[in-house]
Amino acid sequence: MTKNILALLCLLSGFSLYSQDLKTGVLVVGSTPSAMSAAIQSAKSGVKTLLIDVSKFDNITLSPADRAIKAGFYLEFAKRVDSLQKSPLKDQQTLSPGFTATVFKTFTDTLKNLTILPNALIKKIERSGKGWEIDLVKREIKADVIVDATADQSVTKIILSKNSNPSPSAEKLSDKSYRTSVAVTTGKVSSDFLNIPLSTLLVPGVENLVRPSGVGQMSLITGQAAGATAAYCTFFKTTTKNLNVRLIQTELLSYNSQLIRFNDILDTDSSMLAIQHIGLTGILRAKEENGKFNFMPDSPVSTDELKQPLREYYSRSQIWFLDNKEEKLTLATALSLIKFLASRGEELNREVQKSWKDTLRLKSNFDLKRVITRKELVILLDTYLKPYTVAVDMEGNVKR
Repeated sequence: MTKNILALLCLLSGFSLYSQDLKTGVLVVGSTPSAMSAAIQSAKSGVKTLLIDVSKFDNITLSPADRAIKAGFYLEFAKRVDSLQKSPLKDQQTLSPGFTATVFKTFTDTLKNLTILPNALIKKIERSGKGWEIDLVKREIKADVIVDATADQSVTKIILSKNSNPSPSAEKLSDKSYRTSVAVTTGKVSSDFLNIPLSTLLVPGVENLVRPSGVGQMSLITGQAAGATAAYCTFFKTTTKNLNVRLIQTELLSYNSQLIRFNDILDTDSSMLAIQHIGLTGILRAKEENGKFNFMPDSPVSTDELKQPLREYYSRSQIWFLDNKEEKLTLATALSLIKFLASRGEELNREVQKSWKDTLRLKSNFDLKRVITRKELVILLDTYLKPYTVAVDMEGNVKR
């Protein structure tokens, strides 16, 4: 008798749990690798996250695009593969959908902010204030933001079909939109890698709906960008109309994502973060050679190359450029520029010399008369001038 009562209580308790309404910050829909990385990133960013799909999450297939970029979430995924199979993951190694799902489960089982709901059939999606109300077969979900990471963008289609004001066509990206990049993806435009501007993750005319498809195919890294973007809205209690580009980029970089790609910079380069920062400012741009975008880290820099981009960030720099013109910038001239813009004195020379080998991790000799390389200049600019911290808007324009 006692066993029967306990069994009944457990059954009723389970039914109550299953039928109760759920409230979450970020709702991710899909069983794609992009959905997984979006949900995991959102949870890691400190936001209550719910991942749902009609599937059981027991079969997940990684595409070549998912494995093409050795950065961000993929790095941690690869480490877990290594641990489970007790050998390093090889580039051409085949991963079965079942094994891939098992690897993802090692993430989802240990993240306290992440809840998984399989076999979830969406009946209706409606607005609820600034957020969303989603009706499933046996429960209701309220969410601040939805990430549509379904393979066919089925959630976006449902929302747009019910929208009384049809979504306007996406605006043409500005020539500075690379400054807002939140991911890179394989592409066939003018280089092997294409930057993904933040605005391309949004659906024009629809707030708090994020989709990791962006420009090009969905992947682990674009899903990670979508997860960080959605988490930002919930964490700061705002909407996709008020995104802070630099904060989202900084969050992604803290999880080893890659936001701007240079074909000649190795993923393991110790100066990768500084190159990412300055690359996102546009102060030193890539140079296209034979269909590749190269940073050319060992090449010299001219004052003419720096003059225009620096003016956008530091209007008073034009005064310095009136008196300084060099085809090949020397270390002394580079430090003169930084001292002028950062209002520093001659003590900066001694500080840089002391940090040259250890802190800055530069292999060359500290010689003020020597021509400085692009890589060395990037490290100095990022360390002592910090132009990346200057805010930009969604179109990549510098905000003053």
